[in-house]
Amino acid sequence: MLQSASALVVVLATLVSGQDPYAVTFLWSNGTGILGIMLLQALAALAVYGFFRRDRRGLPAWRVVAAPLTAGAGLAVLIVLVCRNFGLLTEASTAVNLALLAPLPLVFAIGPAVALRIRRRAPRAYARLTTVDVERG
Repeated sequence: MLQSASALVVVLATLVSGQDPYAVTFLWSNGTGILGIMLLQALAALAVYGFFRRDRRGLPAWRVVAAPLTAGAGLAVLIVLVCRNFGLLTEASTAVNLALLAPLPLVFAIGPAVALRIRRRAPRAYARLTTVDVERG
């Protein structure tokens, strides 16, 4: 409900300011979302390599070394290309694009910082982050 109300406020503010909701609200938010997902996919590829680095668990090297590292490198190249051509995605000025891109490194740094804080202050809660109990829902 809060998300829907927030979205409504943003769309109404866009309309009241005389801006095009598609060109501003949709393209700007999706542009940063697309880049964020690409960054997460690149990190996931590196995590796969890191997980299997010491013990491949009998899996072939192409599957646990070559494929994730190739995917990570390819995504890194694409991330650079998206950042360099972000204006094509958002149809915004350079200043707006920089304002949209600048928070991403900070947001990505906040995640590990919060995780480390939870691990230090509430080890049990931290341990539950990676467990799933399908019986309890």
